Amino acid sequence: MDIGKAVLVTGGSSGIGLTISKYFARAGYRLLWVSLLKQEMKAAQSQLKAEIPDCDINSLELDLSLSDAAQEVYAWIKENHWDIDVLINNAGFGTYGFSNDIDVDRELNMINLNVINLYKMTRLFLNDMIDQNQGTIINISSNTSFQPTPKLSAYGATKSFVKHFSRSINEELKMLNSKVKVICVCPAAIRDTNFKKAGNMENLKTFSGLATTTSEEVAKDVWNGFMKGKDFIISGWKMRMLHHISWIVPYRFQQFLVRKEIKEVY
Repeated sequence: MDIGKAVLVTGGSSGIGLTISKYFARAGYRLLWVSLLKQEMKAAQSQLKAEIPDCDINSLELDLSLSDAAQEVYAWIKENHWDIDVLINNAGFGTYGFSNDIDVDRELNMINLNVINLYKMTRLFLNDMIDQNQGTIINISSNTSFQPTPKLSAYGATKSFVKHFSRSINEELKMLNSKVKVICVCPAAIRDTNFKKAGNMENLKTFSGLATTTSEEVAKDVWNGFMKGKDFIISGWKMRMLHHISWIVPYRFQQFLVRKEIKEVY
């Protein structure tokens, strides 16, 4: 089925990005991926075409932590005369450890990717969508945006920015009577992606803890929320349950649970 629409997914060739891509591909969307690893993109394209033979995939190899990355993506889209119906700002990574021990440049790269270029991508494509009065931006935040998380301090702060930025813009769009929507997604810790390995978090209890989820559950929640017109999605049924009761749980006890979740287990 070809519906003539396009979805731009950062980090589309692995993890959540790849799994979400499958839903859009089955619905007939052209996939436009921006990812860091060329070989990973090739392997993911082969996998996806084996599952969905008529899917249309175009990809751009780019380090999205670079200062001018968002402008490069926008130029790539314009040069190819693609209209973006859905933008999914999914690419990101985390750092783990005591803040005084973590390499500063590593965290600055994380901030560039998780915050600065997400902000730029949102702003660049938001203007086009507002002009056309249609389109959706899906920004991936995290459950770490709900409360302070020791040893994930900077990462959680980047995801808090994503949540507040996304939800505030969506309220602005309502005030403008625009048909454009910004969806904020807050997944729980995801067991089956490269995120924990890239952030040296392979031994963290949180990836087998109270509210873990999978990339498939996140993708399903995102797709269902997108189809139903939701603007805020907490992904993972266990995370949703905990979030609903969090307002009655004292802060000190919340932090006790958080500290248990970020412990390393061997």
